[in-house]
Amino acid sequence: MYLFPTEREILVLPYTKEEIFKKLWKVSKPVKSADLIPDVPEQNFLFNGWVKENHFRLSRKILRPDNFLPIIDGRIEGTSKGSIIFLKYRMFFATITFLVFWSVVTLLIAFYFYLFEKIYLYAALSLLIGVMNYVIALLNFKKQVRISSRILQEAIR
Repeated sequence: MYLFPTEREILVLPYTKEEIFKKLWKVSKPVKSADLIPDVPEQNFLFNGWVKENHFRLSRKILRPDNFLPIIDGRIEGTSKGSIIFLKYRMFFATITFLVFWSVVTLLIAFYFYLFEKIYLYAALSLLIGVMNYVIALLNFKKQVRISSRILQEAIR
């Protein structure tokens, strides 16, 4: 079990590795502007990131900020009847930093009220707020994983 939320998914598709690579490449805006495809309009991109031989790292293209948007790490393996795609969804580093910071802060506040001030209600409330922060982050991340997974599967099929 991981301390920070991650999700894994395996897709089995009847397409060759090269076909999947081409489909992903068409819907992904490269991170480097030198890799940009000249004849594809900006609005046709569904993802930001990179697609290489057997691997890709993408995140969904969004119009407004979303802290719980997952990074999709994928690996494509060719088989005799198609391909298998191994996907791992994880949080961005900034989101993990946010989660750790506020978890530590609420835990320290709870310890302070419990050990020094002897105000047990405030200590419990601080601890509850820290747990609620983690649960809300986890639920939002899982929601964004479902959305990203659906869009990725539609783009590949």
